[in-house]
This record gives sequence, C-alpha cells and structure tokens, in this order.
Amino acid sequence: MISLRIVGLYLWVAPHVLLAAVAAVMFQRRRHRDFPIFFSYLLFEILQFCVLFAMYRQLVPVAASTYRTIDLIGRAGSIALRFGIIQEMLEAPVARSAPLRRTVNRMLRWSAAVLALLALGFIGTVYSWSLREMTVPAYAINQALNVVQCGLLALVFLWHRYLGLKMQKFAVGIALGMGLVAGLEPLLHALADSRAVSPGIVNLLPTGAYHVAALIWLYFASVPEELTSDSAVASFPEARKWALDLGRFTWH
Repeated sequence: MISLRIVGLYLWVAPHVLLAAVAAVMFQRRRHRDFPIFFSYLLFEILQFCVLFAMYRQLVPVAASTYRTIDLIGRAGSIALRFGIIQEMLEAPVARSAPLRRTVNRMLRWSAAVLALLALGFIGTVYSWSLREMTVPAYAINQALNVVQCGLLALVFLWHRYLGLKMQKFAVGIALGMGLVAGLEPLLHALADSRAVSPGIVNLLPTGAYHVAALIWLYFASVPEELTSDSAVASFPEARKWALDLGRFTWH
C-alpha cells in the first residue's frame, strides 16, 4: 500500500512540474506578455521549490532553522505576488487608461483593508479562546490574507461585470486556481482543529488543492481565446463615462 509519505512527496513535486508546463505554454503562446506578474509567480514558485527540495533532500545541507526561514520568506513572496496577480487582472480591462488604473489601485487598497479587518475580526472571535495556543501569530495573519484574496478575486469578476466585459478564459482559470488554493486553506485549518480527520490526510489536502490549481492553469493556458467584439477598446468610452459620472478622475 502506498504510504502517506510517498503521496505527500508526489503532491509536493508534481504541481511544480505542472507549473513549469504552464510557464512553457504561456511563453509559447506569448501570454506572458498579458500576465507578466502571474508568469513571474510561476517562475518564483518553481525556483522556491527547487531550493527547498534541495535542502529537504540534503543536497544543500542547512540547519532546520535556516530551512524554516527560507520557507517563510518564500511564502511571503508568494503572497505578495498573488496580490500583484489580482491587481493585474483588475487593471487588464483598463490598461489603456492611467486614471482608471489609479482608481483600480485605490479600489484594491481600500477593499483589501476592509476585507483584512473583517477577516481578522472574525478569526480573532473564533480563536479568542485559544490565542495562547497559537504557536505563531502568522497563523491568524495567513488565514486573514487568504480570506482577503478570496474576496478580491470575487471583486475581479464583479469589476469585469460592471464594465460589461467578458473575462479572458485564461484570466478566469487564474482566478479559479487561486481561489481554490486561498479558499481551501482556512477550511483545512478548521478541519485540523476539529480533529475529525487524520492530521496526516489533512496535511496532504493543501498540496492536493495546489495540484488541482496547477491543472486548471495548464488547461486554461492551452485553451485558445475567442475573439469577440466585446473588447476593452469597445467598452472604454463606457468606462470613461462612468468615471466622469462618479467624479473620481480628472481627464486630460
């Protein structure tokens, strides 16, 4: 019978092989020009995996504390890049307008701040009885950031709906994959706290979700985009009118 250790090793390695395939397809189809931050995220994740895997297999002997530090830095970098990807998808429909991009940035900052406060308030209420048992304060912060990312990904769909634009298929795939990874992790923490499922199985679920996300990205990167009359250029006058009505910008 296959042990959980072998399954865990596979679920750690396989998604990053798929990420390399996604990056190759993006480069071949020149989609790295449309989503440069997501392309950078793929390369960062692959590099991070190579470094950590080499340390894990003792190809590069390091202390356990050094491994944890590098892993923490890598996680922070991944989180930052994922926020950059969300901003990239929000700006995509208005890439031709600097004022609208500035508004998107303001909208993103305010939305992220509100969602972060709500998430921290909810998590603080849920875990108020066991704050002393939290070994790392980043436990709550990580969950809050995941909740924020899920909320901002929903905002991406609402933003395109508001502009009357159809999202690119690849953008939809990016959002679905990121939503799966970010949305599942808080649920897995709750499942682990309930102890209703074996901790070994719970620990495999995040990498399993990342495996599914990588498959989603690979599929949508390979699907050709449909050329329709609904384009950013066609809807740009509408976006400008809304901007003027809202009184948020000064047009030159």
